[in-house]
Amino acid sequence: MECISCEVLVVGSGAAGLRAAISAREAGLDVVVLSKGSPGKSTCTGFSGGVIAGGRLSDASETHLERTLRTGRGINRLELAEILSDEAPARLDELFRWGIKAELRKGYLFAQGRAPVLGMEIIRCLLRRNLELGTRFSGKITAAGLVMENGSGGLIGLNSSGEWLAFTAAAVVLATGGAASLYLLNDNPGRMLGEGSRLALDAGATLQDMEFVQYYPLCLAEPGHAPLVMPPRLADKGLLVNGSGEDILQKYGIEERPAAEFARDRLSQALFREIYRNGQEVLLDLRAVSEKIWQKDPFSASMRHILEERYGALQRPLRVAPAAHHTMGGVSIDGGGATSVPGLFAAGEVAGGLHGANRMGGNALSETLVFGARAGRSASDWAKGTGERKPILDQLEELRQEWCCLRLTEPGLLKKLQRVMWENGGILRDGTGLSLAQTQVLEIAASIRDFPGEAGQADAIELLSATRVAWIILKAAQKRIETRGSHFREDYPDQNDLEWRGHLLVHTTPKGDAWDFVEE
Repeated sequence: MECISCEVLVVGSGAAGLRAAISAREAGLDVVVLSKGSPGKSTCTGFSGGVIAGGRLSDASETHLERTLRTGRGINRLELAEILSDEAPARLDELFRWGIKAELRKGYLFAQGRAPVLGMEIIRCLLRRNLELGTRFSGKITAAGLVMENGSGGLIGLNSSGEWLAFTAAAVVLATGGAASLYLLNDNPGRMLGEGSRLALDAGATLQDMEFVQYYPLCLAEPGHAPLVMPPRLADKGLLVNGSGEDILQKYGIEERPAAEFARDRLSQALFREIYRNGQEVLLDLRAVSEKIWQKDPFSASMRHILEERYGALQRPLRVAPAAHHTMGGVSIDGGGATSVPGLFAAGEVAGGLHGANRMGGNALSETLVFGARAGRSASDWAKGTGERKPILDQLEELRQEWCCLRLTEPGLLKKLQRVMWENGGILRDGTGLSLAQTQVLEIAASIRDFPGEAGQADAIELLSATRVAWIILKAAQKRIETRGSHFREDYPDQNDLEWRGHLLVHTTPKGDAWDFVEE
């Protein structure tokens, strides 16, 4: 098994991973960025609308923090939220120094480029900076196992040719993104299945807030087309109605504006109810939207041509529906991105705690930059202080033996898992459905077996990882017997601050998963 050694290993090549790598290279460390696809491709940042919260206005920092905490329903980790609010402006300034094509408006950065993947301009900017600094990249790797031991980190993965590779480093930064692709309807690129959370859990780290999955309410849902994220202000400026003509915002008493930005949880629940419980279409009529509204922000302006030319938005209302969008839960970190495992760090969507029970629009990309930079610096400091590293190749070979023979016993298992999560672990939940879903997920996991040969190894690794994360999400959702933010329990519809204003934590022990609850 070939071994690639470095001082800091970054797992993931989205904005968080690329920003962490920049910090580590600027500190003089040898850095390798490992990615599931080609570096910078198929990342949530690249496929986003390229909107980053935290630009400079006289009151922007205070407003940013206030909105972040209000949207998080009282359980944001305050330290993390304050860091985000304080440092986001400086991270945006860096992007401009590095040549990003973007503009600032009312506390937000809007990347410029080709809609709908405006976020690729952010990725291009960060990639360009990494290439200037001499960062090394290793792409198309399916990560299977992670070991943190004796002052060293090691990871094994399978490349696109079916060959196993080992990576060793003094410090490891997880920046693998979230797990929204666990759901049948999602707007994420490729397969964002929570691998980073599973790697961290297996390495001994603690996860938190895994029950909180955000759904973006305003996704184009035209037959034959993939879900497409629409600008949030269009829910307010257009007419959002069900098939009977009822105004959705009025019917459900949603007053926050833009509703798709500051009330994503309630609007997603309303649309899910209309479509899947009431059997209604939900339509967004944009025919009366004024030129001034279309030009209000660059995201809306850039999407206008696509919506008009490709989907006929000037001729008819468009079908919309909610889709899984972002996972607020993830690896528990401190302000520097350090996990509970020495030498292991995390940044971006794979980390939990910042957003609380729901995420404010624009904060996902702010998080990648702020905590990517911090995790990269922390990893560099750790790597410089470790001294001589002890070899861990024997442990990595043992890990490879555990993973190398996994195969899928039947086709369509990932789609089956996604359907289970969407129907019983998604927008509307209850205890009965969550229990059923846990049983079904374990049955899917049991369909992965040891077989000789090489075909299907990567798919089996990916699915086993996905079932592990899915089960944790379902178990956390079952344990939190209240409704808060994106977590809606039909059998416990009220928010219960007396008992549940805090965080569910989980880590793995020799006897199984150990759960704890800590107040915020």
